[in-house]
Parts: sequence; structure tokens; C-alpha cells
Amino acid sequence: MQASIIIPSCNRADQLFRCMKSLVALDFASAEYEIIIVDNGSTDNTREVVISYVKEYPEHIIRYFYDAIPGLLTGRHRGAKEAKSEILVYVDDDIHAEKGWLTAIVDSFKRYPEEHLVGGKCLPIYETEPPDWLAYFWQTLPDGGKMLGDLSLCDFGEAEKEVHPTWVFGLNFSILKTSLYDLGGFHPDCISPQFQHFQGDGESGLSMKAFEKGYKAVYNPKALVYHEVPAERMTLGYFDNRYFYQGICNSYTEIRRNNGITSMVARTSIKRKIKNILRPLYRIVFSKPKVSIQSETNFEKGMLFTRFRAMERAGYNFHQEMARKNPVVLNWVLKENYFDYELPKY
Repeated sequence: MQASIIIPSCNRADQLFRCMKSLVALDFASAEYEIIIVDNGSTDNTREVVISYVKEYPEHIIRYFYDAIPGLLTGRHRGAKEAKSEILVYVDDDIHAEKGWLTAIVDSFKRYPEEHLVGGKCLPIYETEPPDWLAYFWQTLPDGGKMLGDLSLCDFGEAEKEVHPTWVFGLNFSILKTSLYDLGGFHPDCISPQFQHFQGDGESGLSMKAFEKGYKAVYNPKALVYHEVPAERMTLGYFDNRYFYQGICNSYTEIRRNNGITSMVARTSIKRKIKNILRPLYRIVFSKPKVSIQSETNFEKGMLFTRFRAMERAGYNFHQEMARKNPVVLNWVLKENYFDYELPKY
């Protein structure tokens, strides 16, 4: 078996149905890859969707596991544990894979044996026409590529090339199993709101560790997926929540890097170190817009960036306060790894 496709899912049976439709239509021998669905506590008909595909496509290897522990970490690590291939291919349940997607991923690992991660294009399927202001969040890269990280969308061009590991997005994220375990696995991600103090920096934390250890990542434009973007994700309210969670992630990253809560001076030093590691990404994504009151467009853009930066700071402060007050949260942040992925009692 050449690849294990891993799909964490929770109460998104309709999206999962469409995702799996693309995965059973790949131009890849059905006996050479498996599809692993990790049901993260669904109460809808997710299980029935998977069973329907098992019956309709008996030539495919489709495996279903139920694990009710909240968070994306559950599906990612349970999937790795169950996978029978050395190549782990993580996707979100709301993507549609191009026919040649898996072939491109496996070919990249074969052509570049020194590579540990492979990513590809992630293009949108918008449910409704995007609002005009969404264009402000598309970032143009120096080599002509572009990305909208807040919606996990990217197009780094038509050439296969080495990229920073953090540019392998979680919805289209392939990694060698040995590399995953050597790096200590994923960090917590997509924790439901009632457990948001246990949120972490997800695949970004893993990717940063990969960069620091010199692990290489490659972008293959033929490893193409289309990402469903529902109308509710193109609202100011969604972006408010998105940036609040980003602030939590930033706090989590900082605490782990300093092995504890830091003073203001130490926090400034740590942030500088993190920015140095991710300088190419920070230049593009986190640079502040130049606002001119003479330009209505720039003024609106500046107002939105100011709003969302405030939400990011609120998330950061929330997490810092939780970690200061509660040793359970602090100990969770400082865990060596999360292969057990079980949330602490709280």
C-alpha cells in the first residue's frame, strides 16, 4: 500500500459524502491506497455515509473509526495509528480532490526522497459570491503565487518547488509517518468553543518543528484540491472568531517556546525569535497595511485589519490568563507530545 488518506470528521456528513466521491474517483489503483475516516463524535449520519461507500465501492479500502474525544487532534493521531502506509495524506472533509492529486503526492515523495512533507494547490469552491472585502486578505507572494490563509486557500504557481513547511496547509497535508512521530506529532487544533483554552497551534506547530530540524517540504501544483467555502465563512463574525483563535494559537506557541509564562520583556524576545523562523511568512501575512485616509478602499482595509488584530490580541490575552490561573491548562500546553490526544479533566 502506497498511501493512507486520513479524514477527521464530525457532524459533516454532507461534506464528507462529496469528499469521498472524489477520493474513490482518483486515477490511482484502489488496492494501493486506503481511506481512513475518523469520526470525532458525530451525531448525524456520518457512519451511514461511510457504510454506503463501503458497499458501493468494495474494490476500495475504506476504514471507519469512531472516537468521541473533541478536537481535530483526535482524527489526526488516531488516523496515523491506524494507517498501514508510510505516506500519511491528511485532508479536511470539505475538500474535493482532483483525479491526479494522490498520484502527484506519491510521485513527489518518490522523486525527492529527502522531502518529509508534500503540499499542493488549495482552490476555493465558494457557496456564494465572496464579499468585496475578502480580496484584502489574499496575499501576493514575491514569485507570483498567492494565498488566503484565513480560508486555507493557496496557489503557489505551476512549478514544483521546495517551500517553507508552514506553507503545507492542513487540508492538503502529506507527511511521512516516521517524520510525524520523529517530530512529536501534531498539536491541538479546532477545539470546540467550550474547550478553547486547550486550543493549540495545530499543524503549524508541527511544521515549525520540521523547519527547525531542517526537514524539507515540497509543493506540487498537481496535488490539487478544491475547498468548499460556505457563506458563513465569508462574514465578519467568522473572521472575528478566526482571529480570536489565532491569538490563542500565538499564546500557545509562545508558552511552549519559553517553557512557561513569560514576562513582557521575555515575550518580546520570543516573538522576535518566532518571526525570524517564519520571516518569509510574516512579511506576507502579518505586515500591517499602509492606510491612507484619501483612499476609501485602503481606509476600509485598515479598519478591518485593526478590528481583526484586536480580536487576535483578545484571544492571546484570554489564553495567557487561562494558563496563568490554571495549572491544568499550562501543563497541557507544555506536554511533550499529544499522541494520547485525550483532553485533561477540567
